[in-house]
Amino acid sequence: MLLDTDYHNTVQVGVYVPEPSDAGTLASLDDDPLKLFAFHQCSISTTAQHILELVRKTLEDATNPQIFVSSSANGGVGGGVVDDALPPMLYRASRELLDLFRAIVPTMHAREIASLPRMAAVLHNDCVYLAHESSLLGAEYKSKFCRHHSDASAENGQKKSKTMLLGDICSFLDMVPPFRDLATKSMGAMIELQKGQLYELVSPRLANFQNALSSNESVTEWDDADTALRAALYHLRHLSQAWKLVLSRGVYHMSMGNLADLVFTLFLDPVLKAEAITESASRFVHSLFLDAARGVAEMFCLEPSATTTETMSTDMVQQLHFQVAKKYTVLFDKSQAVGQFMCMRLDEIQRGLEEGVFRLVRARELSHLIAAAFGESEKRTTLLNALASK
Repeated sequence: MLLDTDYHNTVQVGVYVPEPSDAGTLASLDDDPLKLFAFHQCSISTTAQHILELVRKTLEDATNPQIFVSSSANGGVGGGVVDDALPPMLYRASRELLDLFRAIVPTMHAREIASLPRMAAVLHNDCVYLAHESSLLGAEYKSKFCRHHSDASAENGQKKSKTMLLGDICSFLDMVPPFRDLATKSMGAMIELQKGQLYELVSPRLANFQNALSSNESVTEWDDADTALRAALYHLRHLSQAWKLVLSRGVYHMSMGNLADLVFTLFLDPVLKAEAITESASRFVHSLFLDAARGVAEMFCLEPSATTTETMSTDMVQQLHFQVAKKYTVLFDKSQAVGQFMCMRLDEIQRGLEEGVFRLVRARELSHLIAAAFGESEKRTTLLNALASK
């Protein structure tokens, strides 16, 4: 099963679980409080599904007393005794099935898992799913060990079966940390790989962008920056297509948010460090950051809710996308604030400070932007002094 099943085949498991920000969440949780402990909807490999089915079948056999009644003691069917050796062997075998999955699958498919985003996501989901089931299997089967073998021992005139002790020790909780560690490593390694690829796509094209912001007209460096953003967004969309239908919603959003933050960082750094920013450059940066925000926001899912997007305007849908993106990307609001700064006058910046528009931009960074984008004036001096006092 582990060696011959196509690991690319997946099946959807779990249930849709609303997030705290979703409309109707409190009412939904009141209807079913156990949703907090449900496995979130995602896709796992058919290999993991079949392994878990085999684990359950093995445990069902281990807890079925009829399978272990031996007639060899008295030479007849009526004089059978419960064989205490087989249930512990099957219990151990059920645990070893999970160990075999953890040992064979990551090794056999190591190259694909390390290079293909979808395969890394599938292994991540498999491990999280098996960890989730491992946390429940012990509680599910320990009572069956006690009940069935106690009944079988009484019917056959025996003392309490030693197999009943499995009811005290039956547990798969020790399997949870290894599976979770493997899930974290597989997905974490893929995210780091994607970060490296994004850096290679964007960073070389922004090598001279900082100095080019002092130009009064469009230059090659501006075109390079625009190309870098388009390449980064194209790469993120490709990842979105690979992950959106595989990962659970929360993991998908966190993964995309992590990568989007890298893109925002690469574009924010040269702008925040620029010594001079002309009016033309300000307009370009404003447009660039607006495109970045829109492009990133489009990759965050809108989940089914009482209000359907079909009845909403385009602007309302975009705002919903922005809200989800803000939740999972640390720098989304900051990049928006810097982009907004580029089309503001000094008095508008002052009002923006009072309204909290620049709450995520540090005072030193904002002072540097003001000094770079505006010539000396009484308003500028007043604003810089106000920022210096914070």
